Order: sequence, then structure tokens, then C-alpha cells
Amino acid sequence: MTDVAQTNELLSQSATFGAMTEATKLDWDIIAAHNKVFSASLTDRVIDHLRLLDGDCGGFSVDRLEHSVQTATRAARANKSDEYVVCALLHDIGDTLGSYNHPDIAAAILKPFVSEDHLWMVEKHGIFQGYNFFHHFGMDRNMRDDFAGHQAYDLTVEFCQEYDQPAFDPTYQSMQLEEFLPAVQDLFKSPKNSIYLKSDGAMMGESQ
Repeated sequence: MTDVAQTNELLSQSATFGAMTEATKLDWDIIAAHNKVFSASLTDRVIDHLRLLDGDCGGFSVDRLEHSVQTATRAARANKSDEYVVCALLHDIGDTLGSYNHPDIAAAILKPFVSEDHLWMVEKHGIFQGYNFFHHFGMDRNMRDDFAGHQAYDLTVEFCQEYDQPAFDPTYQSMQLEEFLPAVQDLFKSPKNSIYLKSDGAMMGESQ
């Protein structure tokens, strides 16, 4: 049986166990085949979720989707790497579900696919952005200094000050969201860090 025929055979089936302790190798091969198909559309699901920010201004002068696209546009026009630009595009994607911890949501989505420094930049950008407004609420605007000396400290300062905080300008001519899709697709194609990656770099259920 060819690999394609074998895959199609697996996709035509469902696992039969009711508890994981009852599962067989065939059950998990079936699940792995289905998961490979599901994972291939990850970019579409991420972009669909990002689009939920469309029209939600939250009191700002632009909606959250425009802010995200504008941040990414500014980074792209500064010749930042594709990975950096995708991080810029998705840095606030957690606003819909993480009203009190949106950077953590974005970081969780990006974690398998980006470098340690870019992950830290996204995860900490809320604290670093606070430099620009925490003092208006009687909070410590220098909270970011708790992380002084971290290898990604300057990177995160740069991201917030150069690309994130100025990206609320309603007169700015941003790129179209669709222009970023190839970079997003490329980033989400191959995870670099996952508990489901085997020692040879292949995903669980796949061969290298």
C-alpha cells in the first residue's frame, strides 16, 4: 500500500477507545493522520481569530485589527525578519479572550514556532508597553526595569517604542492583512518547539 493510500485509509477511520489506556497503535496512527490534516489549516484559524479584532476600538482611535496590522507594517517597512513581523501582527491576538493577560495568549500561540527572544518579546510586551501609560493610572511605568539585563530586553523596548506604541495612527497607510499571509503560513508550517516533536525533529506520528 502506498503512503497516500495508507493515509487515506487512516483518514477514513476513527479511533475506537473510550479511555486512553485502552488505545492501540492503530488508534494513535488514525489520530495522528487526522491531526496532520487539521494542523495544516492552523494559519486559517489564527487569521480568522485575528479578524475578530476588526471593529473593536476599545476606546482607541483605530480598531485592534488595524493596530495589529499597523504594528506589523511598521516592522516590515523597517526590514525586520518575517518572524519578527508575524510576532508584531499577532502580538495582541489575545485581546478577545485574555482581557487581563493578552500577551500570554499570543505567546502561547507563537511558542512552538518562534525563537526564544521573539517569544519573550511578545510575552513581556504588555509590561514594556506600560512605560508609555502606567503612570497615568498611578502605576510604576518602570516595571520593565525588573527585567534589565535579560538578553531580549533591548529587543522588547525597541518593539514597543518603535512599532507597537505609535501604531494607533488613523492616518497611517498600513499594508493589507492579506500581504502578511505568506509569512504567517510559512511560520506555522514547521514547529521548532513542542512536546510532540521527536528527537529527530519529526512530529509525533510522522517520520523525518
